[in-house]
Amino acid sequence: MTLPRLLLALVCTVLAVRTAAADDAATRTARLHFERGEKLYALTRFSEAIDEYQQAFDARPIPDFLFNIGQCYRNLGDYDAAIFSFRKYLTLAPDAPNRAQVEDLIGQLQAQKEQGDTRRLGLSRPPERPAAPPPPPGRPFYKAWWFWTGVAVVGAVGGVTIYEVTRPHGPPSTNLGNIVFGR
Repeated sequence: MTLPRLLLALVCTVLAVRTAAADDAATRTARLHFERGEKLYALTRFSEAIDEYQQAFDARPIPDFLFNIGQCYRNLGDYDAAIFSFRKYLTLAPDAPNRAQVEDLIGQLQAQKEQGDTRRLGLSRPPERPAAPPPPPGRPFYKAWWFWTGVAVVGAVGGVTIYEVTRPHGPPSTNLGNIVFGR
């Protein structure tokens, strides 16, 4: 072998080893995030599972991660994001073995979205709280103590005012005379 061919073979070998090592690190990172996502999914912590699956997809863009992300969004009731993830999955994996099921799932999600149905995992939306009943009507004001206290005060002040205005000023005039005892 000549020296240029030997150097070329050596460079290709080094590049292949470095690429394989980088792929192994990316694969390990993706596997770590995938396993965390699976645990969170099993615990129905879908929002957190989405983050882990997205980090796994960032580390290693495997289309199956998009399917898992779509399932999380479906379970959260975010049909638009679920449909987007499923369609992206089918775009990146055109020969997916579950293609027919995913297409059916997309159709179901579109129908649910149009109906406004947010059922997920076979559970219906929690019932809305009934509106609080109107407060009971308050007591009429004329049955309150303060009303009658005010009426009494106004009456007393009015009576005293009328008496003071109409009474004669000066000593009383009388024609009764004096009463004498013992006569």
